[in-house]
Amino acid sequence: MTDPTMPIGTSAARPVTGTAESLFLSADRMAAGPGYIPSLDGIRAISILLVLFAHHISDRLFPGGLGVYVFFVISGFLITRLLFSERKKQNTTNLFSFYSRRFLRLYPVVTVYTLVIVAIYSISHLPIDWAQPLSALFYFANYLYAGRMLDPATSTPMPFGIFWSLSLEEHFYLAFPLLFVLVRGKPRILAWTIVGVCLTCLLWRLTAAVLHPEYLSTDIIYMRTDFRADSIGYGVLLAAMCELEGGRRFIRAASCPAMWGAALGIILICLLIRDPFFRQTLRYTLFGITLVLLIACVLFDSRLKLLQIVLNHPVPVWIGRLSYSLYVWHYLPRLLGPLLLGGAMPIGIRMAFDIGVAFAVALMSYYLVERPALTLRQRLGSRARAAD
Repeated sequence: MTDPTMPIGTSAARPVTGTAESLFLSADRMAAGPGYIPSLDGIRAISILLVLFAHHISDRLFPGGLGVYVFFVISGFLITRLLFSERKKQNTTNLFSFYSRRFLRLYPVVTVYTLVIVAIYSISHLPIDWAQPLSALFYFANYLYAGRMLDPATSTPMPFGIFWSLSLEEHFYLAFPLLFVLVRGKPRILAWTIVGVCLTCLLWRLTAAVLHPEYLSTDIIYMRTDFRADSIGYGVLLAAMCELEGGRRFIRAASCPAMWGAALGIILICLLIRDPFFRQTLRYTLFGITLVLLIACVLFDSRLKLLQIVLNHPVPVWIGRLSYSLYVWHYLPRLLGPLLLGGAMPIGIRMAFDIGVAFAVALMSYYLVERPALTLRQRLGSRARAAD
């Protein structure tokens, strides 16, 4: 879905899997700095597989929305950490360079995907609602699709609905660096500002749910940036806490088996509760708090070695590096299947086709679109790999 992990700063080499240094960040590396962040590619892999399986196998068995939420938290954490690292090294924040790198990281794949979908629709003589591809290219898909949910007269959705989350993230990429510059990169001020954002979003969701109960049966609150900005904000808060001695102490104190169990239990309860009011309001806040805790444990706690070994295995790392292209392209098989294979397919064949094609197209996107764009990003000062 969103911008995959990983190295922040200058690291180009991947640590050797299995060594202690490669599995987690020690206390002296919690604050932003150069170097690869272990386990994040693996977390990204789990997240994209949740989304993929939810859309192609069963959204009842696999919580795709939770996978998207993890993407949000990681994005907030990584971008904030990147800005802190740059400010420490250069004593400034180069907004032009930041926006240029984000553009080259995200836009080439979005553009190619949009052109391919429009071409398929044109060749197949399917009706094109131009607002939908434009919403992908200009990142207003979340508001477009949310705005149409209460209008039964709107046109048939094209395969651009997944861009709701990319639109939300792009809004963050546009606005957050300006906030970072405004607070002059001071982590304490940034942390309290984000706490205010998270509380405001919760109050705004509660207000909307009370004043517009019709929203509760739709994805309006789920999609719109003004309701969900806190989902990325929790990742920002984690990165800001890592810059403060008190924040680092709190993270280390919270990283204990009792807290792991409590966080996992809260997530499970949130997934099981079906009440629409809870699911559209408080659930997002509880998800954010618990995911920040769990991600912090995985990144910084040496007691989770077994899980960290799994997350840093080459297979999940490879999937994590493909996650952005996988997210963008994974709806394409649902369009191609009926066109290429005709009518109804056995469910097993359909699932194998969808997932196989998604990985095949993601690989082509990664090597033919993302990696070439990396060369241009490096000229703008990025030392990240194509997956970053």
